[in-house]
Amino acid sequence: VTPTPEESAELANIMNQIDTYREEMVMRFILGIEPLENFDKYLAQMKKLGIDRAIQIYQAALERYKSR
Repeated sequence: VTPTPEESAELANIMNQIDTYREEMVMRFILGIEPLENFDKYLAQMKKLGIDRAIQIYQAALERYKSR
């Protein structure tokens, strides 16, 4: 599954931010620094960072692959 060059650039930018945030927050949740009650806020921030767009890019690449 390969995104187009334009999608790859956009995806790299989005996923760089998401991966950094995810790693930080997972550790905070595991260590108890961040209460699990804030998980919905975590998900909302992931959406703000563009997780839905990243999923769209992966889905489009998958669809192109399947149509070969």
